[in-house]
Amino acid sequence: MRKLWIIAVTGFLFVGIAMGQTAGQCNRQCLEGIVNKYLDAMVAHDVSRAPFAANARYTENAKDISLAKPTEGLWAASTSLGNYKLYVADPQQGQVAFVGLVNEGGKPAILSMRLRIENQKITEIESIVIRDMSEANLWTMKTVPVEFTRALGPNERVSRQELIRISKGYFEAIVKSNSKLVSWSDECYRLENGMWTAGAKLPPELAVNEPKTPPASPKPGAKISPAFNRGACTAGIDSGVFALIESIDPRRTPVVDEERGVTWGVYVFNHPGVKEVKMPDGSIKPAAYFAGQPNSMPISELFKIKSGKIRDIMAIGVINKYRSDSGWKQRPNE
Repeated sequence: MRKLWIIAVTGFLFVGIAMGQTAGQCNRQCLEGIVNKYLDAMVAHDVSRAPFAANARYTENAKDISLAKPTEGLWAASTSLGNYKLYVADPQQGQVAFVGLVNEGGKPAILSMRLRIENQKITEIESIVIRDMSEANLWTMKTVPVEFTRALGPNERVSRQELIRISKGYFEAIVKSNSKLVSWSDECYRLENGMWTAGAKLPPELAVNEPKTPPASPKPGAKISPAFNRGACTAGIDSGVFALIESIDPRRTPVVDEERGVTWGVYVFNHPGVKEVKMPDGSIKPAAYFAGQPNSMPISELFKIKSGKIRDIMAIGVINKYRSDSGWKQRPNE
């Protein structure tokens, strides 16, 4: 009987692992598989095709939308999926994030989202969707940056807590105009809603897709804001241009892919719409953007952190009402 019991248990575990389920949790394969089921159900406008929990909550751009009979947002308007698919798996916390392209009536939109999985059921969906995108500006999203998909070597890893600390330190550096508060890779670059906004150069798998025709020259006398001049990742931060940001709060980092050194979080940028800012040297200069336009932006940001240094930054953010939040409460250890 004992041998039969061992054989039965072993067989059960083998089947579970083969289905992408490790003992007590949903592993990377399992989490990514549930994301794919969710996306297929979304473009089919059929909630029955995804494993939702009875109490599943869905937000899009910080707004609650009912899944009982969706009449707005991606669940009502999406028509197909693009080929760009980036996953951030956190088996330890039963969460997974995804960044990809979705078509709405032939128009591309960027989707960044988080799913919480409990007992193989989706209990939370937090999504940020950027619409009205020009395909000409999405050349950086033809290929997923390789580093986001690579496992770190043993000497390149830091703890989960350190990954969260470094991710949040990036925003502390912004509000204090001090890039020295975190460590930076020499290969650092930043993408914002698909646009290349910082970093002297892009990884080769992205650079190869850069349009051969240079962008139109700015008007005579016009200057590019230091926030978006494609200089080193530290340049815009140290320039003081981000002094127009009143605060970045809350700062949530719910998804941590320890194996790959990638984090996904939502951080709310609050802009009071000031028209002038005080620079580090004490001078007063016109605000570089959002002058007279108070707003708050829930921004999902992904960081690739290698050997304790920020290497890849991807931001997907939407403009909402001033002093609004992300729609989700911060949990301990985020």
